[in-house]
Amino acid sequence: MTADDPTRTGSGPPTALELASTPVVAVRGGLDAMDALREMYRHRVHHLAVLGDDTTGLVTAVDLLFGVAARLPGDTVHVEALCRRPAPAVEAGDGIAVAARRMIEAGSDALLVTADDGVRGVLTAVDIVRAVAEHRIAEDDDEDGR
Repeated sequence: MTADDPTRTGSGPPTALELASTPVVAVRGGLDAMDALREMYRHRVHHLAVLGDDTTGLVTAVDLLFGVAARLPGDTVHVEALCRRPAPAVEAGDGIAVAARRMIEAGSDALLVTADDGVRGVLTAVDIVRAVAEHRIAEDDDEDGR
C-alpha cells in the first residue's frame, strides 16, 4: 500500500480496485428494467450498481432480461425487484483470492468494490480470470527467458 492510495500495493498482487471496472455505472431501484438495459447498452457494461435508500444492490443483464421476459404485457418491472441486495462486495484493498472466494460464496459473477466513501468499482469474474492469465503468461515468459 502506498501513502497516496491505500488500495495500491505497488509491485505486489493487484487489488480488487485495481482490477475493477471504473467508473461505476449506477441506476436507481425505481428505474424500469428496459431502461436499465438501455443504460447497460449505452455504457457497454453487463452489471449495474442499484442505488437505494440504505444499501446498494447489484443487477446483471441476465437478471434484467429474465425480469422483462417474465412480465405480463403492459406491466412494468423495476430494477429494485430484480437486483441482489445487499450486493456481494469486497473492500478496495482486497486481493484476487478474497474476491474469488466471495464470488463463489455469493454464487455471483460480479462484486461491488467498496471503500469508506462508497462503491468504487465493479469487479467481474472476467476481470479475475484476465489477471490470473496475465500473471501466468508472465511467469511462463520468465521461465522461457532463463
